[in-house]
Amino acid sequence: MKKQSTTPFSTISKEQMEKLTTVTPETLVKARTFSAADLWDIQRRGRTMMSRRNYFA
Repeated sequence: MKKQSTTPFSTISKEQMEKLTTVTPETLVKARTFSAADLWDIQRRGRTMMSRRNYFA
């Protein structure tokens, strides 16, 4: 029977555990308005992806 474990994880010190578990404040990104141009761009990209999919099939 093996006396040593073969886990790929090493032991973590208390300082490292505290650094990993501290909560960092999130930065809020300025809200962007969704315009008709954005919708048009999404639809345009979808059409090109459909044409590529049919081309290779």
